[in-house]
Amino acid sequence: MIDMLRADRLSSWGYSRKTSPGLDELAGTGIRFARQLSQSSWTKASMASLWTSLYPARTGITRFDHVLPDQAVLPAEILAQAGFQTVGIYRNGWVAPTFGVAQGFEVYKRPPAVPPPPSVKQANPTLTDQSSDEGILEAAQEFLRIDGRAKRWFLYVHLMDVHEYLYDQDSALFGSAHPDIYDNAIHHVDSLIQDLVDSLDDAGFRDKTLIAVASDHGEAFGERGFDGHAREVFRETTEVPFLISFPFRLEPGITVNALTRNVDIWPTLLDLVGLAPAEG
Repeated sequence: MIDMLRADRLSSWGYSRKTSPGLDELAGTGIRFARQLSQSSWTKASMASLWTSLYPARTGITRFDHVLPDQAVLPAEILAQAGFQTVGIYRNGWVAPTFGVAQGFEVYKRPPAVPPPPSVKQANPTLTDQSSDEGILEAAQEFLRIDGRAKRWFLYVHLMDVHEYLYDQDSALFGSAHPDIYDNAIHHVDSLIQDLVDSLDDAGFRDKTLIAVASDHGEAFGERGFDGHAREVFRETTEVPFLISFPFRLEPGITVNALTRNVDIWPTLLDLVGLAPAEG
């Protein structure tokens, strides 16, 4: 999950800048959904819909203090019951266990805040000692190294550097204006995802691992007179990328041009691993 990533800023979605070589390569190994919509323009409501496959009016998650009820059956619960080890690693506070989204996870953690690596700090001179997605990547790689061979697993990784406009020197490619920094951050996170895919390759997991890349919402840059996301629901804030790579089962290089939605992600993924979604 790449937080706050709009689809039309990715080169495989037609963007003129080469912001996403890793995701482009990944899309070429599987299925790219060209017209994917999220069900909200802010994380908490959007992720509740994604996890439950229900629209916000049915999840009841539309305000800051709303919490998913215990009776909601989430994909991690279905996978855990089927024998999968379930691990979630996140940095966005809107997907904290407090809001009911950790149901079914054996491990669900927010890595401790550590200073970003020098490459990130040098490219972001005003940055304080907040954490970055480097810590998420390290935690994910550690899981693969230690527990990846034990049994089947589901690893949920929620990245935030695009949301926080963080990038490193190698990704300082597109300028210093606000939208340019966003593109730099995309390129940076793209490289982290490529590192994680390389870890799967190195461990011999890649061919039989289902990889799904999605986003909870986009970001506006003044197209309709406003910047940001949560306050408005337009194309800029709800058209998001979605791709699936599963060499064991899926033919490569497919593009789906029909309108698709985040509420359908989990029924699709569960079907690909031979499981039924929650009823309702």
